[in-house]
Amino acid sequence: MLYNLVYGLRLRRLAPGGVIGERLGWLILMVAFFALAYLGALVLVWSQPSSLPLFLFALVFFLGAIFVYLVLRLVDSLVASL
Repeated sequence: MLYNLVYGLRLRRLAPGGVIGERLGWLILMVAFFALAYLGALVLVWSQPSSLPLFLFALVFFLGAIFVYLVLRLVDSLVASL
């Protein structure tokens, strides 16, 4: 998710203003919030024994990070086409 945050910040510099720039700013704010949540969850589960619910929790977080990356790639393609 930290990679997504850096990628989003790079995109924000390349994006024009207007609706795309504004929405991208909100997206980056949400990515930053989720990156902090990921770090908080890591601290909470660090000393927990391995279990199926913990594995599913990690899987959902991982798939969420992939989803954010795909959305940022879509935005990158849109900005490049402008």
